[in-house]
Amino acid sequence: MNRWITLCACIFVLLAIPFAVTAALVGDGNATMTPGNQTGNQTGNETGNMTVAGYIAQDQNLTRLARALNVTGLYDTLNTGGPYTVFAPNNEAFNALGNVTVNQLFNETTNLTTVLQYHVVKGEYTSANLTSMAGNQTDNQTSGGVLGVLSGLLGGGNQTGNATENMTRNQTGNMTTLKTLTGENLNITVSDGQIMVENANVTMKDINTTNGVIHIIDRVLMPPGLNLTTTGNQTTAGYQTGMTGNTTMA
Repeated sequence: MNRWITLCACIFVLLAIPFAVTAALVGDGNATMTPGNQTGNQTGNETGNMTVAGYIAQDQNLTRLARALNVTGLYDTLNTGGPYTVFAPNNEAFNALGNVTVNQLFNETTNLTTVLQYHVVKGEYTSANLTSMAGNQTDNQTSGGVLGVLSGLLGGGNQTGNATENMTRNQTGNMTTLKTLTGENLNITVSDGQIMVENANVTMKDINTTNGVIHIIDRVLMPPGLNLTTTGNQTTAGYQTGMTGNTTMA
């Protein structure tokens, strides 16, 4: 009798094992597999509860920018005001300046503040906004260009030259401008989905935060006419500083 009971118990256990394994695999309906075979809950927008400054402070690719914000006191501005659009140079962008120039900037707070403000625009401009704005501006230029061509063909003379100039401007791509905190304009060019800010490429776009949006770029933008006092000659990745004295970084 005992043998019979033991045998039935073993059969019951064997039959129950597949159901237990299936339940373990199914788990919580909200769990999602993530790289490295780890599980985690996907929130959709993981930066939605961070400010612009808060995101920059925790991104390991933006440590030099985070330090610059702290040195200049702009951290508080980007942590409380807004909305802002920030074109954030990554660490590689600062590295391209060279250590001499970077150290010089960090030692000259006024110039560093100007450089950082040149990367910030009031208002929230996503990549979709920038693409739309650039497209609309190009449409307006195209219309003027067609009228200019017709006028040039009919009237000749200087009108033909103006028509040619309009057509050339059209062919340079979709472009718009944004005014920065320094009061200077940034030229934004959109071509085949790629966004350029002056001569910098946007490598990551649309990082949404509670008080604005961040686009990461691969170069540090230098405001027109910025003077840096440098020692020695140094040329790195297209940036050049001169001998001791006032040198214009363009």
